Parts: sequence; C-alpha cells; structure tokens
Amino acid sequence: MPEADDLALARWEVATLTGRLRSVEAERDAALEERDRHQRLMTALRAGRAYRIGRALTDPMAILRRIRHGRPAAPRRRLPTGPVPARVYVAVGLDREASQALVRALRQRIVVDGDHLPVVVTDQPALRGLQVPGVVLEYLPDPETWRRHDPGAGWEALLAGRVAQLCRDHRAAGAVVIDPRDPPTLARLLSN
Repeated sequence: MPEADDLALARWEVATLTGRLRSVEAERDAALEERDRHQRLMTALRAGRAYRIGRALTDPMAILRRIRHGRPAAPRRRLPTGPVPARVYVAVGLDREASQALVRALRQRIVVDGDHLPVVVTDQPALRGLQVPGVVLEYLPDPETWRRHDPGAGWEALLAGRVAQLCRDHRAAGAVVIDPRDPPTLARLLSN
C-alpha cells in the first residue's frame, strides 16, 4: 500500500510541476509579446513628426550633426538585448491595495526601464491567480493558512526554500524584501 501512496504522490507532484511549467511558459510568452509590442510602439513614435520636432527642440546639435553628415546621430541609450536578470521581491504581509500597487509599480518600472525581470513572492490571496505580463507572481499561503495545512512544517523554512528556488530558476541577481509598512512607489523603484 505504501508504494501506491508514493506513486500517487509522485504523479501529483509531476502534474503540479507540469502545470507550473505551463504557467511559467505562458507568462514568458506574454512578456515577450508585450516587449515586442512596446518596441513596435516606440519605433512608430520615433518615426513620427511630433517626435522629430520635439527631439530637435531638446537636442538641436543632433539635428545639426545629421544635416551636416547626412546620417542619424547615434542613439544615446542602448536597449538591453537578450535575457535580462531577474530580481526577487519578497512582498509578504502587504494588504490587498499595497500588493496591487506594488505589482502595478513594478510593471510600470519595467516598461520605463526594462533592466530586470521582477519575480514577486506574495502571500496576498487576491494576487493568487493574477497574471501580469513581464512580472512573475509566486503565491505562498500566509503563515496561518500554512499552519492549518501542515502543522509540523515551519512557514519561514517554506518561504526561504521557495525564494532560493526562484533565485535559481530565474537566475536572479538578488532579492529585495519589501517592508509592509512602507512599500516602494514607482519613483523609488526607478531611483534604485
């Protein structure tokens, strides 16, 4: 009988991992599509007359160089090519509004400056099924729910293990613990 239980547990774990893999692949595909859409929009905006006029007003020397040499000036900032590093944000203990504001600010930050992939670990049930293009959301049950589910296991060990696994899976450059009393705003995220 124990072999049947082990087999059932193994099947359940394989099914869970398969579902998570499909979810991660779908998030990746959505993020790539969103990135491509933003790049197409940026290219279309830069080709527009209003952009060229605004550029001439803010950087007249670039226009003079272009007229003088017959070629466009080199772009000032290169967009990242290839995969960007991930950063894990541990957002545990935030209320619903603060959690949603944090995810919105991270989404806006990567649209403005896509220098990393945000991976958010949250215990907020309202974000459990949410999918945000460009932001990976990982839900963990809160400590009270976890104690009811598995009284013998420590929630802190679960959190530490999950953060470590996400850092390995996404090749994260680092992890940031969000203070529930003072979650960061878009301005603070951009300044870091």
